[in-house]
Amino acid sequence: MTAQAPVWFQTQYPQRAMHIYQEKGNRLRPTVSHPVRFEGSEKAIFYLAGTSKAVKKTRNQKNTPTGGQRKKFEVPLETWTVFDTVEEWDLDRMTIDEREIVYESGAMALGRATDEEIYAKMAGVKSSVDGGLDFSASAFDAANAMVLCEALQDMKVPWDGNTWCGLPAKQWNQLLANKVVNNSQHVGSDMPFVKATDTRFWNGVNWFLFVEQEPQALYPVPGENKQDLFAWHQSAIGWAAHTDINMREQWHNEYDWWSINMKAKGAAKELQEGNGIVRFRTGTDTALVIK
Repeated sequence: MTAQAPVWFQTQYPQRAMHIYQEKGNRLRPTVSHPVRFEGSEKAIFYLAGTSKAVKKTRNQKNTPTGGQRKKFEVPLETWTVFDTVEEWDLDRMTIDEREIVYESGAMALGRATDEEIYAKMAGVKSSVDGGLDFSASAFDAANAMVLCEALQDMKVPWDGNTWCGLPAKQWNQLLANKVVNNSQHVGSDMPFVKATDTRFWNGVNWFLFVEQEPQALYPVPGENKQDLFAWHQSAIGWAAHTDINMREQWHNEYDWWSINMKAKGAAKELQEGNGIVRFRTGTDTALVIK
């Protein structure tokens, strides 16, 4: 008789893992653009439209093209895998909470991998710090954040609330230590010290706490006590989520365990040749200062 996985394993596992991946694992999903379509399971298609210019019309004047370019990107898809095993002995004795550990570990691993891939693309197109954005001599504060905003605004990105910046724990807390960022006179009742959240919308940018699982998984380290971070507009970087999670399980009679194979398929792509992305430098040995 063919061995069958328990019902929770067949149904709850993939459904719950998918939910965790989408809600918590792939943190950057809402911060980037998405493709217009996929061509099979091989590649994703993005389009980028250039700026068009209106021309004043005169009587009997022939219309001429505005010259606004449209560029097509074809991005090969890549696959990430998480492989694990669960012994039948443990499976039969699992409580609901223990099952949640199984769900979460695989989904979070795939989510981190896709987030790291997006950051790797930004680091690839921005291999050095943008001019005037080295803030490593002191704590990352509101003044530094406004200089960063100005650099993005000079790139003529839409200032429409779709600009993002992930911060490690130290820089996140340094920014929130500024009254202009959290004082009710400036931001009303939406104060991070009153409402404990890991996101903050200030001066047109969505700042969020984004801690690495492993050193340099997200943030390059160019030298001792220095760390490079990124800020970007949503239109500047894309993620093609072809398959969030595809899960297969198999019984291994010789070991009395189930193997779990979880796969995600997608691709990250910079969409404006670096425009709309800035790389800036912060210090990791700077003290927290309340301002």
